[in-house]
Amino acid sequence: MEGIGDRTAQRAALESFARERPAAILYDPEAPALYDVFSGKALPLEWRRVARVAEARNAETGAPYLAVLRDDGRQVLLADVGLAFAPSTASTGPLPGLPPVVCFRDFAATEGRLAHYLLDHPEDPVTRSHLDLFAFLLAVLDGARDVGFDVSREERRLEALLAEIEARRAGGA
Repeated sequence: MEGIGDRTAQRAALESFARERPAAILYDPEAPALYDVFSGKALPLEWRRVARVAEARNAETGAPYLAVLRDDGRQVLLADVGLAFAPSTASTGPLPGLPPVVCFRDFAATEGRLAHYLLDHPEDPVTRSHLDLFAFLLAVLDGARDVGFDVSREERRLEALLAEIEARRAGGA
C-alpha cells in the first residue's frame, strides 16, 4: 500500500477518488465529511486525526481503493462499494468466515436475509445459521461505530430482529 505524501496531496487524492465514484462516495470538504451513497451515512473526517492516506488495489479483484488511516490505528476504505471498514468482534467473539473488511451493502444484504426468514417464515425454528447472521450484523455495526458512523437507526432494527429471535426461541423451547 503506497502512502501519499503531504496533507495537500492526501486531500487531492481523496477528492479525486470520490469524484470518480459519485455513485458510491461523496466528499464534502467544507464539513469535512465522507458520505456513503448506498447507506446515506456521513462519516466526519477529522484531518488532524489522519495519520496516512494510501492507494492500493484489492488483491482478489484488482479494483483500486483508498485507505484513510487514523492516528488511533482505525481505518476506513474508499472503494467502488462505498465506504468500507473492519468489522468488530468485541461484542460477538470470533466469528468463523468473517471478512476483514465490510460495508453497509453487506449489512443490508444480511439484514434482508435474516428479516425474510424471521418475518416470512414465522413457523420455522431459529437455527444456528440465523444466530450467525445476527452476530455478523452486530459485528458490522460495531465496526461502523468504531470508525465514527452513527448506527443508531440500524441498531433499532437489529434490536427488533433480536426480539423476534428471542420470542421465537422462547416459544419453541
